[in-house]
Amino acid sequence: MKRSLTLLAVIFLSVSFVSAQNKFTANRPEINLSSEPGYITINEFTAGFGLKDTSVPYSKSFFGFTTIHGYQIDKSFVVAGGTGVHFYNNGTLVPLFIDVRYRIIIDKFTPYAFGDGGLLLDFSAKKDTRLFINPGIGVRYTINRNFAVNLGTGLFSQFGDLRDSFINLKTGVTYKF
Repeated sequence: MKRSLTLLAVIFLSVSFVSAQNKFTANRPEINLSSEPGYITINEFTAGFGLKDTSVPYSKSFFGFTTIHGYQIDKSFVVAGGTGVHFYNNGTLVPLFIDVRYRIIIDKFTPYAFGDGGLLLDFSAKKDTRLFINPGIGVRYTINRNFAVNLGTGLFSQFGDLRDSFINLKTGVTYKF
């Protein structure tokens, strides 16, 4: 009896670890954003939370929207230009910038590094135009060959009379024609 139970336990454990079927679904290929060179657009909501001294104008926080249009050089590299609007605690600035993105591992979830840099234009009476840079990292989730959603974070630094820095969060969509 004891020998039969031991044999039954060994068979049961062996069957649970042995399989003749492939664990991957062969009929459903992995979906990635189109890797062919061409036009790409990225639209993002952005927000920043000020670091250090937030008592000076344009240093406490901001939120806004940016639209980026450019060229996907290959499956990993995108160069683009962008604009949008940022609403600060003391006014509104319009970013005009260059965006560079490098995708590290191309998959359904694709990590990437980005770098933005350009001008923050002030059209108010103060004319407080500034320079900015925004390096960061993010992840893109591919929905189909032409559409993906993005989530990223970075360090947004602006330079005018004073230097102000923010922790920046971005979320948006990518469309590849």
